[in-house]
Amino acid sequence: MRNAVALAIETLSWMEYEGLSERAAFAKASKQLQVAESDQLKTAQLLVLETVRRLNFIDHLVRTAVGGRFHLHSLQHGMTSFLRLFCYWTKFHGASDRDIVRILHAARSVLGWKSLHSIEHVFGRILALDPTEATAKLSGDEALALKLFHPTWFVSACMALLGRPGALKLMRRNLDRPPSYIRVNTLRGSEETCLREIERAGIDVKPVEHVPLAFEVLSCKRPVVQTEPYRQGKVAIQDKGSILVGAAAAPRPGDLVLDVCAAPGAKTTHLAQLMQNKGTIYSVDKSSVRMSFWRREVSRLGVEIAHPLLGDATKPLPVNAKVDLAVLDPPCSNTGTFWRSPGTKWVAAPERVRQLAKTQWAMLENVSRFVCEGGALVYSTCSILGEENEQIVSRFLRVNPDFRAVQSSPRIGLPGLYGLETSQRMYPYAHDCNGHFLSKMKRIG
Repeated sequence: MRNAVALAIETLSWMEYEGLSERAAFAKASKQLQVAESDQLKTAQLLVLETVRRLNFIDHLVRTAVGGRFHLHSLQHGMTSFLRLFCYWTKFHGASDRDIVRILHAARSVLGWKSLHSIEHVFGRILALDPTEATAKLSGDEALALKLFHPTWFVSACMALLGRPGALKLMRRNLDRPPSYIRVNTLRGSEETCLREIERAGIDVKPVEHVPLAFEVLSCKRPVVQTEPYRQGKVAIQDKGSILVGAAAAPRPGDLVLDVCAAPGAKTTHLAQLMQNKGTIYSVDKSSVRMSFWRREVSRLGVEIAHPLLGDATKPLPVNAKVDLAVLDPPCSNTGTFWRSPGTKWVAAPERVRQLAKTQWAMLENVSRFVCEGGALVYSTCSILGEENEQIVSRFLRVNPDFRAVQSSPRIGLPGLYGLETSQRMYPYAHDCNGHFLSKMKRIG
């Protein structure tokens, strides 16, 4: 327990003070503390993810327990993180008295008895709190936001977008652990051969209906990235909604394709697979760090037709060609991935959404100039917000009459909103995958 608590405290602290994602903070903390034992890693990961998932309610409870005595951010390094972990452990995990004693002993060993002495009384106050009573004086979206562990602004946005029943379904589903999906990579062998290797590696999968090459991972003896099929490039880890985007884009062998915001490479490698490694893909991203991941993934999966280009898609791109297909997956609020990366809930905000929408618009306008007559343009995000999706596409179609929205196939998502019914929307509660939006457009003249 000591190592798990130390790792969880350090991970939460890196997230708090450096703004790192759960995954980046966890990797940095585990390397820093040299924690490698699998049970300790799993316990720490559980503590971190489930604490972050409920962070607004946990902070509300901790502030209630602290009262006006001091501000959470005035505490020494690590103490705020442990108060949050302790609140999760006692109020949401259902820990026994013995487990509570264990986590307290672990924290005293990690942070020091003297350091914790000044807040020992807070632990008792947290134990005495009734979460229901702590929200009794709140009402409306503010109370619902705490009970469903989402920002208040997002609750209001979901209610307006999906109605109360849909919003409640979405936010409740976001509290569950998401399923895992893989894409079988036929550039490294036939689908049948790859599936035999996957089964031999102890990965139990079932096919995703209507989405070719996509499989849900039902169980796995070890993480997929540690298996031989993954090392051999026969498997790509990719969400079902993301796989749908490539399938709907439907590139043909021999096409010239522009993949924008391409790193870390899931879309590029899928497009190349569908093209049977015939044709050309220009993959553009402005991050050299992310493109280093792209290069590794492209190499691992046997892609031979993709060419990396560093560039900001809001500005002129280093491409001098008309393409048959352009795929744009711009930076977004990630509101469709809250269940997978709960820390993003507390980073997203209305002002950030407005800024992202400006970037998305600039990128779409810029990328569209490269599409040839008769060519296709696919716009996708992992956001569920209309401001980043239908409103962008509808505006684009109004000012670019040479493009029209078309149906995409396979069609497993719900119709787009605001009259843009040719688009597809995916929701965690309806499709068991990340929230996704995609719209396919064709240049008609």
